[in-house]
Amino acid sequence: MSGEGALVIYGRGGDLGNFKWFADDLLPPELAGYEPSTVLIREIDRRDTFFDFLSTTAFDFEVKELHIYSHAIGGALFLGYGDRSLGISRAGIASQKRGQMANYLSVLNTEVGAVFTDDLIRTPYTSIRSKIRNIFAKTGATIKLWGCNSGVANWVYSDVDAAGNNVVDPDADARYYYWRALNENNTPKPSIAQALANYCQVKVFGATSGSSIQARLNGKWVTASPEGKVPGAGGKYRFVSEQDILRLNPDRGAYRAYDPH
Repeated sequence: MSGEGALVIYGRGGDLGNFKWFADDLLPPELAGYEPSTVLIREIDRRDTFFDFLSTTAFDFEVKELHIYSHAIGGALFLGYGDRSLGISRAGIASQKRGQMANYLSVLNTEVGAVFTDDLIRTPYTSIRSKIRNIFAKTGATIKLWGCNSGVANWVYSDVDAAGNNVVDPDADARYYYWRALNENNTPKPSIAQALANYCQVKVFGATSGSSIQARLNGKWVTASPEGKVPGAGGKYRFVSEQDILRLNPDRGAYRAYDPH
């Protein structure tokens, strides 16, 4: 191996834009200390591709940093966020009530674009855990989850009732029974940041709130509007673009560190 390097994985950005722009922009500020040959950037929007990449790739370096740009909730990374085919599969097993097609395993297996806390403690992913742990540098390795809410602990899934309210009770009336099926085991869930820290045995950084787009303008990070606009020439506002240096940043506080248990 030729020393230490970094991996950058990005999923689908959806309403936050193209996460490739964000991933590429890690190179100047965050990863400036690495040789270009020791920084690998990959687009991944499927769970099995994520695990295969980490467990089967013959990296030429020890991974000092793994950065992941992905939509997230407390209990999962949604690498495939907004993929229409995933939505069709989801609708195919959503049930009218508990005890029908949607159950703990059927939902996990349908959500092929997500990495759940539950995936990290179930087969086949536990069988490759040691391989993934071994890619990281022996000291000081970190993972950073650039996105929303990945550090929110005690996650419980809910569905939506006719009035648009979140419903947790598995037997309550709702528009469907789907996400609540994940509460059938291991509830409440740890944050996906904590679960990944335990799985990989490295420190993981995750947000405990939503995150917003920021652009580097005149040497300062400027938070974009909800529509993705920042100040432009002549006092007008413009949409952020690939030419900007971009990142996501928590709306409250900073990215919190989670140590492995």
